[in-house]
Amino acid sequence: MNVFHSCEVYIVSISDDEPNAVYVFEVWSNEEAHKASLTLESTQNLIKRAKPMITGAERISTLNARGGKGLE
Repeated sequence: MNVFHSCEVYIVSISDDEPNAVYVFEVWSNEEAHKASLTLESTQNLIKRAKPMITGAERISTLNARGGKGLE
């Protein structure tokens, strides 16, 4: 993810309450940049490697940041 400059934040977390759950929090400069990243061969390879471990995925929410530390 370090090579995607339009990916501003990418955090992978686990839950103390759900040991088999993994949460990914992503912040992209815009939705088009995120969609474009999904078409890249490197991203497709990562998805292929992860698929056997994924039993379900859902978008919890799409947020529009309005302020806070780290925002310009």
